[in-house]
Amino acid sequence: MEPDEISSMLGDIITTKNIRNVVPVISNSFRLDQIFGSERKEIPELMDDGFTIKELLTMRWADQIHYPMPDSYKLWRVAQYYQVKKAGTNKAKEEYLTFLKNRVLDINEKKEGYEDLIPGYRKDARRMSFSDMVKGLGYFVDPDQVPDPLFTLAKLPFPVYITTSHHDFLERAIEQASGGLIKPRTQVIFWEPGVMYDDASEANHEPDPNFSPTPKEPAIYHLFGLENYPGSLVLSEDDYIRYLIAVVSDRDPEKPIIPPRLAQALSSSNLLMMGYHLRDWDFRVLFRLILNYRHGDKKGVFIQVKPKNEREELSNYLKLYFNTKQFELEWKSSEQFIQEVWDVWERDQT
Repeated sequence: MEPDEISSMLGDIITTKNIRNVVPVISNSFRLDQIFGSERKEIPELMDDGFTIKELLTMRWADQIHYPMPDSYKLWRVAQYYQVKKAGTNKAKEEYLTFLKNRVLDINEKKEGYEDLIPGYRKDARRMSFSDMVKGLGYFVDPDQVPDPLFTLAKLPFPVYITTSHHDFLERAIEQASGGLIKPRTQVIFWEPGVMYDDASEANHEPDPNFSPTPKEPAIYHLFGLENYPGSLVLSEDDYIRYLIAVVSDRDPEKPIIPPRLAQALSSSNLLMMGYHLRDWDFRVLFRLILNYRHGDKKGVFIQVKPKNEREELSNYLKLYFNTKQFELEWKSSEQFIQEVWDVWERDQT
């Protein structure tokens, strides 16, 4: 899509009149890429091989759990192996979350002023969430000093956000952007048949079919689970397959897996998909899920960073792969796109 075309389309949808019909869709990689950007520097021999930050992290985890196959960069395959090894329990998901926490502590332990903080966090690692740990380590605490794209996005008055992130970074960004005046409501998609989480009910994280989100009380729908409930995470090949089967075959009118407001967002809103990589299963399953709901000619925007050393045939393949009326390809980074969305919004306000 040409730059002037995307700007024109954004100008049509990012307006005071229409913005309530726009739904950002944020990937799990969005924050992880920012937090673990140093992985590229620490594995220089892989810097030019086109691996994403998440893939580099997966390689580290695969090495730690002695993954025996050559595709150690594929999280869904590594998680599948470990899930089978752990007899199908949630242990693999719990240990992946522990790996992330240990890794972020490892890359911060030599920083000045953290000498006493890191040992305390290691001691409390089982009690702390990864999101809590990231906040405590000082990430994204001063968005005015260093431009933070998620903070910029959070300043826009969207009533609904969709995310495949396992963490509550988006909720924290919205609260921070509003100075605590806006309290987003976390809604976790619990897709496992027959599995209940008492803590989710107490925390008000279960999807409420009667909830009508507004910009003052937006809904954050976590499609692939939340770290507070490790069993809810969609991580392995089996998880993705079972997830799609559960959602597509769900016929419960009283308590559907996908609540009505989320189904409406998936089917008829302008979707802005950000931070996804084409070869990841989180994107592929999400894309298929959206197409299962999407009808008519409502357009969304798919954001994809242009691959390094991109060949013309790859570009042609992507255009064919996304040859639907609902989506357009935009070859720029998520950070650039979010800034463009913000600029369009500011112009509409003047």
